[in-house]
This record gives sequence, C-alpha cells and structure tokens, in this order.
Amino acid sequence: MPLVHRSVTSIPAVCLLAGLVVLSVLQGPASADAVYKHKDADGNVVFSDVAPGDGLQRAVYRTHFGRPIAASSCSGLNNRALEARARHWRPQIALAAERHGLETDLLVALVRVESCFDVRALSRAGARGLTQLMPDTARSLGVKDSFDAAANLDGGARYLARMLTRFGDETLALAAYNAGPGNVDKYGGIPPFPETQSYVKRIAALR
Repeated sequence: MPLVHRSVTSIPAVCLLAGLVVLSVLQGPASADAVYKHKDADGNVVFSDVAPGDGLQRAVYRTHFGRPIAASSCSGLNNRALEARARHWRPQIALAAERHGLETDLLVALVRVESCFDVRALSRAGARGLTQLMPDTARSLGVKDSFDAAANLDGGARYLARMLTRFGDETLALAAYNAGPGNVDKYGGIPPFPETQSYVKRIAALR
C-alpha cells in the first residue's frame, strides 16, 4: 500500500503545504515530484505521492524545494551517537555499496544525512527507512518493505547507482537522489532548492 500522510488537525491545508504551489490538475499516475491531496472516507486530509485510483481529478502539488530528510530521527543525537550507529550499520552498507559499484563512504554519508542510521525513519514527505525511499521509488526498485534494512539499503544503493550512470557526476547524482532527476535535467545542474544544495554539501563534507 502506498504511504500517505494524514492530517486530522484543524490546521488549514495552506499551512500544511507551506512552500508548495498548485501547478496543475492531473489524472493518471503520479510523477516522481508530485504530491496528491484528497480526503479519505473519514474526512481526513491525505497527502500522497501516489495518485488516487478512483479516476477522480485531484489537485497536484509540486515541490519547489528538495525532499526533506527524516529530521526527527536525528533529534537529540550527538556525533558520538551517530558514529556508534555508523559503526553498527557500516558492514551492511558496505555490502550494498559493493553490490552496486558504489564507494562505501559515499553510501554511509548518504544514510547518515538521510536518516541518521534510523531503520524506522519516516520523513514528513513519506520517505522511509535508512536510505529514505519514497513509496513509488521503492516499488520501482522491487523493495516490498522499506523498513527492512537490507532491502532498503539495496534499493537506495541501486537507485543512487542509476543516478550516477545517468548523470556521470557524483554531485548531480546526489542532487537527483534528493530532488528527482527531472529537476536536475530542468535546471541543468543542482536545482536552486536550499534543501537540495544543503543536502549535497552535507554529504560532501562527510566524505
């Protein structure tokens, strides 16, 4: 089942979607950068990267910034705690990196920035697990459970390897991992999103 974010508070949808703008109304499959808004049977506002399957039109929002990391998973952690987590996960990360022709240190840095090595990490955008796979991306990679560490690491490593093959540049591949390859193509480089630019710099600093 696709991951959705449900809002059951009275906060106006405009506040929940701060930084997002309505660009179009679409039918059919969601694009990698789309977030759909609708209401479920209980009247809760639902946000999802997967289009509703009932054939009805829905407002589509596209992000004007990079995908947010799982910040809550990093709350309260100091460098010592992060290093301990890194040591714990490094052997599994190394296996996934080797399988897909990546440098271990690159994948370790990505996991640290994405989820602070939290296997149960869940971002407000709906990304899951150590490498923060979005539901559609996980399905395209054959990852059935994004909270399964081995499957998540394999999927994230495979996707990053695809981006490296596509763009031939580590920085652009990381930007595509965060903001989507379409945005890298659109801007001819790292998109001008503060989140994405910070994401790339943070990973580079950990290499």
